[in-house]
Amino acid sequence: MFSPEILQSLPQKLDGISQGLSLMIPELLLCIWILVGIFAELFLHGKSTKFSTSWRYFITQIGLLLAFVLAIQRMSTDMSGYASFSLFWINSGSNSINALLLFLAIVLILVNQAQQKSFQFEEKMGFLSILGGALLVSISSHWLSIFLSIEWMSLGTYLLVGIRKDPEGSRAILPYVLFGLASTALLLYGISFVYGITGTMHINSPDFSRGLATADPYLVGLALTLVACSLLFKLAWAPFHPWSPDVIESLPASWMTWISTAPKIAVTFLGIRLLHFIPLSLEVPIAFLAILTLLVGNLGALGQRNSKRLLAYSSIAHGGFMAMAWLFPIQQATEVLLFYSLVYGMSTILVFYLIDEASSVSYQSNDLEKWGGLAKSRPLASLFLLIGMVAMAGLPPAGSFIAKVTYFSFLWEKYQNSSQILTLILLVTAILTTALGIFYYLKIPYQLYFKKNAADDRMNIWNENGNMWVYAVLVVFILGSFLAPTAIWNFLK
Repeated sequence: MFSPEILQSLPQKLDGISQGLSLMIPELLLCIWILVGIFAELFLHGKSTKFSTSWRYFITQIGLLLAFVLAIQRMSTDMSGYASFSLFWINSGSNSINALLLFLAIVLILVNQAQQKSFQFEEKMGFLSILGGALLVSISSHWLSIFLSIEWMSLGTYLLVGIRKDPEGSRAILPYVLFGLASTALLLYGISFVYGITGTMHINSPDFSRGLATADPYLVGLALTLVACSLLFKLAWAPFHPWSPDVIESLPASWMTWISTAPKIAVTFLGIRLLHFIPLSLEVPIAFLAILTLLVGNLGALGQRNSKRLLAYSSIAHGGFMAMAWLFPIQQATEVLLFYSLVYGMSTILVFYLIDEASSVSYQSNDLEKWGGLAKSRPLASLFLLIGMVAMAGLPPAGSFIAKVTYFSFLWEKYQNSSQILTLILLVTAILTTALGIFYYLKIPYQLYFKKNAADDRMNIWNENGNMWVYAVLVVFILGSFLAPTAIWNFLK
């Protein structure tokens, strides 16, 4: 069946596959735990919904906690190296990014359970697939592992988006899947061009940089454009953003948050890695697309009258803001991405969950008036939502203010070093759109504190005798990141 040459080379190939896997223990543990979760469903089948949900939460939390502890250990010991034929490259930056992703996943699941949300098998698999793909994306250094990791992450998003079976859910899933398939085709086509130009699939190989530097610039531009189209689709950068509002507004708070944060963090870090090995100046196209994304996200949110759709457009703007790190040196870019992603992730969880409690069964294009006067009957929850909105806008006393100021300072430093006028325009745009964000982020707090519900049908939400302590913990962290940013920054580094 097998030739002698294949049998003789088999031990060497197995050694190459297993080489360096000890550096990937958190990621491997999560992959194994997904299989454990699938096997556990055999025993949960036919049980009551409450029983099955409790066990799904328990099994998922155990796996996430084990992976997080191992990721923290790897980060503290600064383990680095290559794994599995150099398909994966583990270094200090990827260690911190993956620890952050696992931390946000744990927080999301704990909040979801505390708020007594359902946790179906499909939701669990979609959630863990996005997490597993994001973890592998951040350590990938080979186009094959990059492609497979991104697709694994995408399959999780397809699963979560398709859970809702009503007309709104169908309206969201069909365009998203079609656009996703198109982006996959573009990524494969772009990778084939890159391989043809460079002769290597390893992004950190000298042949990769040399090939891009010496090949025909138009051919290189076409290859990189095809790859960029797929990556920018995952980030919802303009003009690849139309799917985002429909998808996010059709989801519950947990999956709204997860799709808005985890893929963007992973793909942004992948972009930081790729740009480090591309010997071409891409400052102009990155700055131009970032300006376009900031304008589309913020101006789109400004005119929204639906709460979830407003947050969907704001997540586009945050994705554009987050990936401005591509203009910075690799160390600065990684550090600012870590801090911004942490504060943004916690703020997103807080705001999306509070907003989601007011969701009605049927879609309403204008639901802002429903928030009128709730601050009188629900003062604590209204205060938490106000703080969350302030954090999303990037204002003090939230830690996101420091994160945005850091971005501004790095952009100014970049402009001083390069004298590129488009970088200065990006800086001005980022500042102005941040100021513009104040108007739409405070729409709901304005209704809460300064308007009355004339229809006498005020929403019955936010049981302040229930699990408000969950939101209080998030608020303390958001405010603490402003009061003690150095401690968080040093830990992330």
